[in-house]
Amino acid sequence: MNILYKQDYSKYLNNNKGKKKTKKDILKQIWVWVRLFLFLFVIVSMLWGCVQMYQSKYTVSQVSDMAGNKVYSPGTTFEIVIRALGDYGSKNHWYASDENGNIHEYSLNAISSWSEAFTETSSPFYGFFVYPMSFILVAFIRIMAGSEGGIIKSSTASYGYIVLASVFFTSVIIRMITLGFTWKTQSNQEKLQLVQAKQAEIQQKYKGSTDPVAKQKQQMETMALYKKEGISPIGSLVSTFLSMPFLFAMFSIVRATHALKIAVVGKITLIDTPWDQITSGNWVYVSLVVVYIPLQIISMFLPMILQSIKRNKKNDTEQQKKARKKQIIMNSIFILVFVFIIFTTAAGVAIYWIFSSCFQISQTLIFHFVRETKASRIKKKREKVVMKNKKLSEKNSNTKNNIKK
Repeated sequence: MNILYKQDYSKYLNNNKGKKKTKKDILKQIWVWVRLFLFLFVIVSMLWGCVQMYQSKYTVSQVSDMAGNKVYSPGTTFEIVIRALGDYGSKNHWYASDENGNIHEYSLNAISSWSEAFTETSSPFYGFFVYPMSFILVAFIRIMAGSEGGIIKSSTASYGYIVLASVFFTSVIIRMITLGFTWKTQSNQEKLQLVQAKQAEIQQKYKGSTDPVAKQKQQMETMALYKKEGISPIGSLVSTFLSMPFLFAMFSIVRATHALKIAVVGKITLIDTPWDQITSGNWVYVSLVVVYIPLQIISMFLPMILQSIKRNKKNDTEQQKKARKKQIIMNSIFILVFVFIIFTTAAGVAIYWIFSSCFQISQTLIFHFVRETKASRIKKKREKVVMKNKKLSEKNSNTKNNIKK
């Protein structure tokens, strides 16, 4: 007679059952729901803004002036002009004629206040993300570039590098905001790699099974694994998705913010697309891709590298090896997608991603160092306790022997 063995997962899955909730537990639960609400709001707003970004009402393709000269593609039908910070501009117009001789007018509506960010675009994405980030960016430009007659000095030779520094500081603020929501996930990056390998073993254990009881046991073992290690199974996904709205917002900022659109860093114009410039013979834009690719590779594979240094590869199971191989393939696919995006978006977005990759690398190394330092302290503390207990035991043993004598 076969007896179905039932694993006890209660200590991991129901460890709060029957306990009275404290004020701390209630506040923690409220914070979980607040984070969930904010996450859903961010994702919905981002999707709304991205879909709207490519609607004909809000986009302008590349146009030519009356002389037939190509004008850079403004991208959006509006332009963010922070007049309160000394930026300038109003409605900008282009006139172009088609093959039939019909004249068409293209214009950009100036957005100079937070309320106009909602009314001109009809989108919470631009109101809650694009305009505030644009305001911060222009504020840094104003501080570093200075003003003359109440207007930002944009004609100086160093203006492009000032804008570059402003993008850097804005990126720092963005990373600090996202880190506040993904702190736990980021601090457990290496542990997450190990958990994924163990999860692969559980999946292999029940591979091909159609028994509902076995499937339930697989789910329970997986939940117990994450519960035991203190990691949320969707934490890494939240971390990934949470950074995306800020990336798309930066994409919109480069296309719409007047103070940034006029910036030139060396021979690179932040509004231009690298692929269009490279195919036109302007090879300096290749430097963006050359710098970005190794940084992105390091930032994505660094947690795996640090985790592999710590473990003993000889003890790896076949399932763990397959899980790591699968992770390498997925990361490689993501890198290829990101490189395609870098080629086809504005140079300013590529620069933002370069800064973001540098922050991610630094963040991974800092968390690794802190984690290893903490583990080393705990190990030394335990060793001291063991030695102390050993000495105490030897002392008691010697005392007893002396009494017997």
